[in-house]
Parts: sequence; structure tokens; C-alpha cells
Amino acid sequence: MSSHSYRHIFKYTSLFGSVQALYVVLAVVRSKVMAVLIGAVGIGLADLFSRTIELVGNLTNFGLGLSAVKRLSELYAQGRSAVHLRGHVRLIRTWVMLTALLGAVVCLVAAPFISWGTHGTMAHTVDYCWLAPAVFFTTLTGGEMALLKGVRRLRALALASVGGAVGMLVLCLTFYPLLGIHGVLPVLVGTTVVTFFAHYASIRQTFPYHVGPFRRRFMVSGLPMVRLGMAYILAGVMTSGAELLVRTVLMKQPGGLANVGYYTVGFTLTVSYLRMIFVAMDADYFPRLSAAVGHTREMNLLINRQINMLVVLMTPFLIIFSLSLPLIIHVLYTSNFLVVVPMVLAAVPYMYFKSIYTPVAYISLAKGDSLIYMTLELTYDVVFALCVIGGFLWKGFLGAGLGIMTANLFDLVLITSFCYHHYHYRINRATLRRCAVLFLLLLIGLFVATQPSAFLRGTLGLGITLMVFPFAWPVLRQVWKRRS
Repeated sequence: MSSHSYRHIFKYTSLFGSVQALYVVLAVVRSKVMAVLIGAVGIGLADLFSRTIELVGNLTNFGLGLSAVKRLSELYAQGRSAVHLRGHVRLIRTWVMLTALLGAVVCLVAAPFISWGTHGTMAHTVDYCWLAPAVFFTTLTGGEMALLKGVRRLRALALASVGGAVGMLVLCLTFYPLLGIHGVLPVLVGTTVVTFFAHYASIRQTFPYHVGPFRRRFMVSGLPMVRLGMAYILAGVMTSGAELLVRTVLMKQPGGLANVGYYTVGFTLTVSYLRMIFVAMDADYFPRLSAAVGHTREMNLLINRQINMLVVLMTPFLIIFSLSLPLIIHVLYTSNFLVVVPMVLAAVPYMYFKSIYTPVAYISLAKGDSLIYMTLELTYDVVFALCVIGGFLWKGFLGAGLGIMTANLFDLVLITSFCYHHYHYRINRATLRRCAVLFLLLLIGLFVATQPSAFLRGTLGLGITLMVFPFAWPVLRQVWKRRS
């Protein structure tokens, strides 16, 4: 079976989609626990800490999560055995350990400045110091994830993510009833530890944990990998920084941390829960694209098929999600969080746009054009921060949702236009028609979702969802063919 066939794409999307669906179920239970026990303020504080961990980690991890995958997947594709790969794996882990220690130290040193920048006071310095071990284990987890992706242990990677989610849920059920909002830090730190060991357990039999000597000769051999990864540091930092900036501005508006909590819930509903499909693409698609980018025709075929599969899966999902949104919020959170419904509905097209431009955006990564990737990411981060902050100041949470949608429409135009001229990417007519028609159906579904009558939403929504099928069938039919 061709690795570019619809059947292959569907197989790995289904694998990760099903596992990620379980992950989402666990996340749903966790969200309910947090909404009931710590409320919007607690959710906002947890998200603020999480974004800080992400920012410091991206600043200090040297981009090894990307560069290590690329090099290891190349060696694995050459048919190297586990024995031959262990030397390179040890090199990766050594550099990852070094960056993890660096991240922890930076977090400790920067804690007073982070506290002042986010809260306007140094009273939370100790809290941010407690994030140091979280940064350490998050970086280590990134290294283990890179190993699993590089040697194509995709099933193990998917199951490890579920293991981490189970651990986080257990921690939430343990600490939040006892400590309330003061349980945020223990839960965050504990989750990073559990997640690391869940990923390490998935690969320890193949690659037991060994760190090489911190000697000049050994470390120098990893410099090409580090140089490639370093190019992505700024992009990662800017992305995390933009997210943290948005939350900092929201926190300083009337409503304080509750604003951050409501925004986090809206962002989670729009992005995090729907991101499960893209996890599959990241794990399976990137290595295949890396092998195809040297052949323009093959590259275009792979990208267009990936887009077709994503829009076919995403469109009915988004329509049903939009129609069921009030019920979903009641089940996942509490009625207090219904304030984010306008934000979520306005932001829903974001995920559709992402289904189109993300497979194209991977071209620069696959080719190793780090400067181009970084420039595109930086441009988007600036536009995202401006749109979301401006939208919130203009129309509150509705404006924030419109800002998310607008920023990603901009990203769609930017990435596809650039890759058209620079990499000779061409979207075929059938894919373009399918994307246009399915987007029109999605817009109709969003309009129906705004209607006050539940009966009207249900009947019209069902009809619109069924209308997706004729356009999805040519793609789905290929799934059951032996070869594309």
C-alpha cells in the first residue's frame, strides 16, 4: 500500500483519532472537575502557568523536538537497526537533558520578572519558581516524543498521550477537592512528571535511557542537529509569547483572571479538543512529506490528498460541534461558561482553514528551510496577537473569536501564496472545489447554529450534515481500495 494513498492516511488518522478521542474524553472529565472545583479564575491561573512553561521551554529547548525527528527518521528510513540507532538516540537524549536543565535554571532566574510581567507584582515569584521542574520534565518529554516519531512508533506515541491524560485526571481528582485553586501548581508539575514517564515507558525496551558524556568531542557531533533546531527557537518563543501576551492583556481588563479562564475555555473548545486530527498528521504525515519534497509532483499529490482527508473529516465534525455547542458547554463545564458561545462560533472556521494550510505549511519544515518557516510563523504570531487583543477590546469574547478566525484566514492566504511561488505547490481543481463547497456548507451550519429554536437547529443541521456526504464519498471510497 502506497504511503501516499487515502487508505494509508485514513489508517493513521483513524489510529490517532480514536486514541485522541479517548484523550478528549479524559480531558472532558478533567474540564468538568476544574469548572466545578476551581471555576473560571482557577482555569485562567492554570492556563497562565501552562503558557509560561511553554514559553520558557520553547526558549531553551533548542528546537530539538523538530530537528531530532528529522535526523532520526532519515536514519530509520535507511533501514538502520535499533543497535545502530542507539548511539544517535543517546546523543539526542544528552542534548535534551542539557536543555532541560537550562530551562529549569532560566525559569528560576526569571521567576520574579515573569511574575511582574503577568501580574504586575512580584508576589507570585515563588509560584513561578515551582514551574522549574515542570519545564524540566516537559523538555524531557519532548525528547522522548521525538524518538517515538523518528522510529515510527506511532501507536505507542498515541497510547502514551492517553497515559499522560489519565495521570492528569487522577491528579485533578486528588488535589482540587483538597486544595481548590491552590492545587493548580501540584497538578501541573505532577502532570509533567507522569507524562514523561508514560512516554519513556513506551520506548524504554528499544532504547533504554542513557545519557552520554558531556565531553567536547561527543557533544560537537550533535551540533548539526542543534543548529537546525536553533532556527526554530524564535518561532516557538514568538508563538508562546503571543499566547501569553493575549492572556496578560485580558487579565488586566475588567474581570481579571476570569477573562483568562473564559478565553481559555473558548480556545480549548475551538482548538484543543478539535486538534486530535492534527496529532495524527504531525506524527505520520511529516516523515512521509520529508521523503517526498524532492519530487514536486509526488509532493503535490501527497499534500492534496492530505487536505482532502482533513476537510472531509473536519467539516461534519465542525457542523455537529457548532449545533451542539450550548449542550457541550453544559456537560463539560457549567452554565456560567455559556458566555463563550459567540467566541467559539466565530472562531470555528479557524479549524477549517487549518485543515487546508497546515499540510502546505509543512513543506518548509520538510525541506529544512528553517528561516522561511520562522518568518512565516513570526508573521502569523504578530497578526494573531493584534487580531485577538484588538477583537477583545472591540467586542469582548465575540471579538476575540473573530480575531482568531481572521488571523488564520490571513495565515491561509500567506502560506498557500508563498508555497505556490516558492515551492511550486499546486492545489488541484478537484481539491479546490471540494474545499469551497464544504466551506460553504460549514458557513450555513454556523448560521443555523445561531438560531434560537432547538428544533430548527436539529432538523436543518441534520440536513446540512448529510449534504457533506456526496462531496466526501470520492475520498472515502478510496480508503477501501487496495491501492490509490
